[in-house]
Amino acid sequence: MEPIWAVGLMTGTVLDGNIDVALIKTDGERIDDFGTYRLMPYPASIRSLLEETLTAARAWNFTGPEPAIFRRAEEALTRAQSAAVKELVEGYGMTMAEIGVVGFHGQTVLHRAPRIGRLGQTRQLGDGELMHAILGTKIAYDFRSADMRAGGQGAPLAAAYHTALMRNAGAGGEVAVLNLGGVANITWWDGADNVIAFDTGPANAPLNDFIKSKGLGDMDRDGALGRAGKVDEARLAKLLQHPYLTKPYPKSLDRFDFGAAMADGLSAEDGAALLTAFTASAVGKALDLLPSRPKKLVVSGGGRHNPTMMAMLASRAGVEVMLAESLGWSGDAVEAECFAFLAVRVLRGLPISFPSTTGAPQPMRGGKLAG
Repeated sequence: MEPIWAVGLMTGTVLDGNIDVALIKTDGERIDDFGTYRLMPYPASIRSLLEETLTAARAWNFTGPEPAIFRRAEEALTRAQSAAVKELVEGYGMTMAEIGVVGFHGQTVLHRAPRIGRLGQTRQLGDGELMHAILGTKIAYDFRSADMRAGGQGAPLAAAYHTALMRNAGAGGEVAVLNLGGVANITWWDGADNVIAFDTGPANAPLNDFIKSKGLGDMDRDGALGRAGKVDEARLAKLLQHPYLTKPYPKSLDRFDFGAAMADGLSAEDGAALLTAFTASAVGKALDLLPSRPKKLVVSGGGRHNPTMMAMLASRAGVEVMLAESLGWSGDAVEAECFAFLAVRVLRGLPISFPSTTGAPQPMRGGKLAG
């Protein structure tokens, strides 16, 4: 297949009020052109609606009928994200007719990993048929459900794209990709056929929630609070005994599996320091699980803007860290680009998840196609 232009959308579990929109040219195996990327804020009303929806989702917990707020939130975010796609494409001097497919991840409101004797469940809000009706372009959506119905974790799905990026950069074996979103996930590739991916632990979600609970904004901007605080090493050591951290992969997390309560009772500075150190130390434990420990981590996602987190990754995970930009990637765009890439794979009928990334029984095709 010839490479086509595809748009990818991502709104992370960290709920920062923004839509990541990326345009790339790809055949679903290689990246031909990185196109463009924009971060577009949601209207404040949608952000509040999504926060309410997350609360309702946790109370629902896959039991009984879905909360009525889901439909309302789904329509609002689908319309907002459709508008963002149109704005990005037209701003780049193209028309929607030139776009082969849009990868619409939707908003994850609840994710429950599988357990022995029980399939996992996941819910992403996003109406692919409505987006198709608005944009008139093919829409790939609901990327995770098929994997979970087959017994997989449904996450992380970035491995196919991370591997394509590493292959492009000639980086394999001693380099891994770490994404720091609400949750942290890693992709390791041996440079040949072996790809491993899993969620390492939390990233920005508990830290952001903690800062919000203190009334100090949405995040630890520039890592200033964490840098000023002191890590309670005894408390950290106790937190690091959590069984998830040594559990064999494949494995995945919901953004609330590790919460701000880990820092209960601490000052803003000391709490931020503890939560940042926990994220970094959890990554270190994850590196120890891999077939060989990478010497370098290429870091993408919002967490790489936190210098305290980056410094703690180097010191506490015991690894050289480098920004995604050092390999010519856009660290903010990687997740949205990933769903453009996966959308083309859905279009081509190529697998988007694998036994070594989600624990699915075989390489799995996934995603639904509207239009």
